[in-house]
Amino acid sequence: MRRHIITKEEKVAKTIMEKLSDLTLDLEMLGYYIALNVSGVLYNRFQIVAETAIDEKEKQNGRNHI
Repeated sequence: MRRHIITKEEKVAKTIMEKLSDLTLDLEMLGYYIALNVSGVLYNRFQIVAETAIDEKEKQNGRNHI
């Protein structure tokens, strides 16, 4: 049986989720520092990731309600 090969994107996603799972982390301050310290290009890439996650979660929720 073949093992699932973990992609670079899966590794990064796991790292992000591990960091965000810290309930003591102030997400609003995190957003503030991201906006303050990140270039426009990186900010736009961050938005693409967030929007894609929203779209995929909505698709999952739609499939679960059928």
